[in-house]
Amino acid sequence: MRTLFAFPSALVTKPLFIAVASLVSWLAISAAHAEIVQVPEGGRPVPVGQDRVVCGNSPEGWQLSSDHRSIRPPASASVPHRSFEVSVAADAAGCARPQGTLTLVATGRWPEIDPASVTFYPDEGRLELKGSRLEGMQVAWQAGNNTGRETCLAPVTAGKAQHCVLPLQRDLPSAAELRWLPAHAVDAADAVFFDQRGQRANAAKFVIRPARFVLGRVFEPAETLDISQGLGTVSLAHPEAIATVDCGLARCEFGEGRITVRYVPAVASQVYVSARLAPRFFAKHGDKLETSASARFALLRCPLSVASGPPLRDAEAPHILVKMDERCRTSARLRWTVGAEPAEVVREVHSGEGDFVLLRTGQIAGGSVTITASRADILAGVIGSVTSPTMAPPRPQSFLELPKHGPINFIPTNREAQWSVAGVANASLVPLGLPGAYSVRTEKDRTFLRGARNGAGFVNLRYAYRRDDLPQGFEDVDLAVLTETITRPLHEASVPVSFTDAKRQPGPLAEFLCADPGGKATPLVVGQTAQIPFVARGTCRVVIHQERLSPEDGQQEVVLEIAVTSASGRRRSEASVNERMVLRPGGHSRVFYLKGITRQFDQVTVRLSHVVDESRYVLGSAGKQVPPSAQWTATVEGGRARLYVSLSVPAGLYRINEPAASLTLNFGVLGRITWLDRRGKEGLLGLETGVLGASLIPQQYEGSPAFPPTLVTLLGLGLRVEVGQGAAIGVHLWGAYEFRSEYSYTPSGAEAARSATHWSLLFGPSISIGNVGTDL
Repeated sequence: MRTLFAFPSALVTKPLFIAVASLVSWLAISAAHAEIVQVPEGGRPVPVGQDRVVCGNSPEGWQLSSDHRSIRPPASASVPHRSFEVSVAADAAGCARPQGTLTLVATGRWPEIDPASVTFYPDEGRLELKGSRLEGMQVAWQAGNNTGRETCLAPVTAGKAQHCVLPLQRDLPSAAELRWLPAHAVDAADAVFFDQRGQRANAAKFVIRPARFVLGRVFEPAETLDISQGLGTVSLAHPEAIATVDCGLARCEFGEGRITVRYVPAVASQVYVSARLAPRFFAKHGDKLETSASARFALLRCPLSVASGPPLRDAEAPHILVKMDERCRTSARLRWTVGAEPAEVVREVHSGEGDFVLLRTGQIAGGSVTITASRADILAGVIGSVTSPTMAPPRPQSFLELPKHGPINFIPTNREAQWSVAGVANASLVPLGLPGAYSVRTEKDRTFLRGARNGAGFVNLRYAYRRDDLPQGFEDVDLAVLTETITRPLHEASVPVSFTDAKRQPGPLAEFLCADPGGKATPLVVGQTAQIPFVARGTCRVVIHQERLSPEDGQQEVVLEIAVTSASGRRRSEASVNERMVLRPGGHSRVFYLKGITRQFDQVTVRLSHVVDESRYVLGSAGKQVPPSAQWTATVEGGRARLYVSLSVPAGLYRINEPAASLTLNFGVLGRITWLDRRGKEGLLGLETGVLGASLIPQQYEGSPAFPPTLVTLLGLGLRVEVGQGAAIGVHLWGAYEFRSEYSYTPSGAEAARSATHWSLLFGPSISIGNVGTDL
């Protein structure tokens, strides 16, 4: 065998000689067996094996020695030239018939790992380490037949060091084998690695030895320890991490990968197991790492089961129905505990299916609860226990409704409301009363509730939780008391009451009264216009009977409006009333006398209405409903005729008889008498008389001299229509006498002039202003 390297004798020390000898031995073996050679980028040349040369040329970046017996990796390998295969032969002449192939791989520069930073989390499947040149580094793991490999892709730089977290398979044993490989390396059984100096690295170089093992759990998940056979076994997640164990008053033995618990005291309902961890092992509790771990186990002696389903947590007065096997039946008195609190036995039933015990306990918190039965005698031995998951209480959805009036969102104190509750799966919610707040009454399949009299404030409705699948004899058991999340106000329900309902007892809520001719107070009818004697106008009043309100009606907020207008339509402001008031059941009657009625035919309107306030009233569910209202109207009686005087401006009067003339501008005082209807409205036709200044602007007519201005007294008929504010328009036919000088005219076809008569017949329209007179 030829040597590949020569060293000066002065430099050949014993360690160096051993290293060279090992390299020479490997070169000899690798010639026959090595198939993959992996060298880091920028490393020194490495031999391809003893008595072997590389046939052909190297790819870009790789450098072959002149004799083709060693090769140097590139300083930075590109992807196409990072790995390649070459043919090898004993010498250059043998390349015509190569002996085999060799795969050369340029890996990344080797990382430097801080050994003290390596932390292994086997339960979480995580490996954390610090160092330099970590990017691309690979970590391979093996646990039995399970293997895997992960790559550090994006390490976090902190100062001069890099921090890398690699995800591994969860729940690995702490004894799992961990190895690192440089970036781009091939993990193969026949792979040979060279370091940066060109020296071969053995397999131990790549082993990762964690400085710390952080365990997510030490004990296998369990809440109970079965000691029905005299001893119990606690399973361990990582037996190799245990140094010593302790079980308090009981005796513990650690061996064969588990903890055996013996000699448990009879009074114990649970056992506390503590384990001290071996060096480099830590138990994780939140953000803390501890060198010991502990667990509490409920002792299971006799099989128990919860027959009432998962207990409700955070519920009031919870009850639990427990089933025991017949073989657990004993004559000794039993003591029951739920969690750490004692429970009271409410009922016991022995049947062929087993023994049932109903327990009453305090409020339960947490996701699970343990029920334990123990002997109450001197031995105080635990009979058995069971751990049951708890269940969040269902959220009750209830609806309150006033019959015939619709849904409400409060609890009425003056009448009953129907209470409906939505069902839940495999259970039912039964409404419960709350003394001092509200009471509950059941009629057939309906439930009614009513708030306490004079109650106020806010309250939550309560329900009894019952299961539909309980054994016979426990159908009526309330397993818990639930409280509704919604807080409901407690006050009386106000239902808008009709003001004029004659069927109400003892009578309508409101009346409009006036004295009749005999002086007796008579109620006016709603919706009909009544006649009030003028002499009785001071007796009219509105009476609101608060004493007729029943407590079930509740308070009524109403508005009283009184308006008085004259026959001409003018509103009398001094007679107007607009008052808002609250009516309370059992109060005194409220009386409002009408004022401001001063003239005949005055129109009186009285309106009584509820205030539209949904926060006060229950208005029903059929859309936007309007509360009932009432309106009375009345007219003050007056005469059958009216005599009055007004200023009149007849425009365009026409003198009908000869000589006919158009009297352009006229002005005077006109008196008129006409009949009146029952509301004081005057008739269209009336008898008129008066004095006018006529033809104040003379105009010539048919060639005759202009008709002279004259003072006219008249008597006749007229049609008159009011247009508002004391004004009217009319058409008149008057017989008149003219106080003027003589007026001569020449009729058509006549030769001699004639003297015009002072009597005339006038016709034409007019405008009247004012209305001063009296009713007859």
